[in-house]
Parts: sequence; structure tokens; C-alpha cells
Amino acid sequence: MNTTVVGPLKHSGLGIAATIIAVVAGLGLLAVFGYAGYVGMNEPGGELSETDPRAIMIGFGMLAAMAMLVLGAILGAVGLFAGTRKRLFAWLGLVLNVLPLLLGIALVILGLAMTA
Repeated sequence: MNTTVVGPLKHSGLGIAATIIAVVAGLGLLAVFGYAGYVGMNEPGGELSETDPRAIMIGFGMLAAMAMLVLGAILGAVGLFAGTRKRLFAWLGLVLNVLPLLLGIALVILGLAMTA
């Protein structure tokens, strides 16, 4: 089968979507951490109860951002193998989605180790 391409290659749509998701999820994580810091600074003792609605909202925000990052990483990985397209945004989206995931997991492990 002849797969010659006439003209310049287009960027991977999945890669562009992965990169956009990474930026949106990263800004969401930044907002969640900022809000958690704000609440922690204004709380006497700096700690929230596990049943405090603000703590629950922070937890759900973290889970939502992490779910977006997983989706973006999947789209970036699929974009790497999608036909004859430029793979710049697929790589960029994959890296920008995986790094915050790994840092978030490391942060959770650090937090669990500190409470032990």
C-alpha cells in the first residue's frame, strides 16, 4: 500500500488535546493547592478535620485533576501511534500529563509517611 504524503504533515489532534488537558489540569491542581494553602493558613492549628466540607472539596478537586491527567496521558500515548502525523504535541502532552501524576503520587506517599 502506498502511504506517501503530499505536503507537510499535520499535528496529531490527540496530541493537541492531551496538551490542552495537561494545561487545564495543571492549572486546576495549582488552584486546589492554592486553596488548600489558604484554608490551612486561616485554620487555627493549620489542620482540617477529615469531615470538614472544605477538606472533602480539596480531595475531590485533587481526584478530578488526577483523572484529567490520566485521560490526557492516555490521549498523548495514543497520539504517538496515530497515523502519519507530527508527534510533537503528543510527546508534549504525554510528558506534561505524566509528570504531575508522578509528583502527585510522590506527594501522597510523602504525606502518608509523615503521618506514620
